Amino acid sequence: MTYFQYIFGFLILPSLLWGETSGFSTLYSEFKKGNYATVSKGSLQYLNTVDGEKDPRIFFLYVSTEENWSQLKTKVAKDAPPNFKSSVHYWNAIYLFMERSLVFGESDLLIEWGKEFQKSGKQSPKYNDAMLLYGLGLMDLKNESEAKRIFSEIESNSPSKHVLSQLEEIKSSGK
Repeated sequence: MTYFQYIFGFLILPSLLWGETSGFSTLYSEFKKGNYATVSKGSLQYLNTVDGEKDPRIFFLYVSTEENWSQLKTKVAKDAPPNFKSSVHYWNAIYLFMERSLVFGESDLLIEWGKEFQKSGKQSPKYNDAMLLYGLGLMDLKNESEAKRIFSEIESNSPSKHVLSQLEEIKSSGK
């Protein structure tokens, strides 16, 4: 690392990223350009600062871009700042995390976050989608009666056509 890169990366970049209004805008601009490693690194740096209230949109960007699964699990497992749980962005990030849990076959994690989503994330537009993932995790762990209860809850919540078609597919596959 050159001296200029050091100065820019550790002294100038953080002040640009974490200004009152520019933090999210800068990271989101990099995200749209496809600079995911930069976004992941910058958002993690932001989330690890101890001062001030955190922006849940930056947490979403972090979950969207972090490639290291074990590092992501560690960060998500930490207690979220109080303002996060009232944010749609936080719950969208948790939904993405649940998707990854399903892909990586970590049904225990999927169920843990499904329960949390069910308890505290009802305001999220992704609620029914998250409950569908939760139900799939339950089925994977052979808890079919609880999965069916979750699927019934989804049906009573006016789900989107997409979620309904996924539920029908699950039912028709004999699960």
